[in-house]
Amino acid sequence: MSSAIRGEGKTTIVSNLGIALAEINQRVLLIDADMRKPRLSEVFNLPNAWGLSDLLREKGALRDSPLEALTQQTEIPNLSVLTSGPRTSSITNLLYSHRMLELLQRFRSEFDMVLIDTPPMLQIADARILGRLVDTAILVFRAGKTSRDAALAAKRRLTDDGIPVLGTILKCLGH
Repeated sequence: MSSAIRGEGKTTIVSNLGIALAEINQRVLLIDADMRKPRLSEVFNLPNAWGLSDLLREKGALRDSPLEALTQQTEIPNLSVLTSGPRTSSITNLLYSHRMLELLQRFRSEFDMVLIDTPPMLQIADARILGRLVDTAILVFRAGKTSRDAALAAKRRLTDDGIPVLGTILKCLGH
């Protein structure tokens, strides 16, 4: 899940979609891949002292780690979160690593749905890097904030990268 620019409501949409899926008995994992401005830990009131950045820097085999050591369970049954973890200067390199692919493969086998909250794609390449590792992308645009040109540019970049776009979500102001 990404957007063209910051402040379009990605985290709100990812959180609400994750909760809705968990409520229909889907095993859901939310990953906060916005390591520059993480928010999922705040939304679900979880500590962010350890998370995705740590998992990507570690050397140990991911298949040997229990799921409870990789993610945090929320108060909502069936909903887990992998927080971003501490900020690091090598975010793009970590996301582009083979370890990120290995991590996503592990999570695909453990969860029914994995939703990734990424930074805005017109400003930072992280969403495009992760887009090559996922099944599909969803773009979030905010009414009255996202320009038509920015929305088209975001869609075009994903398409140019060969990343399938499932659709878009238009978030209304004040909601």
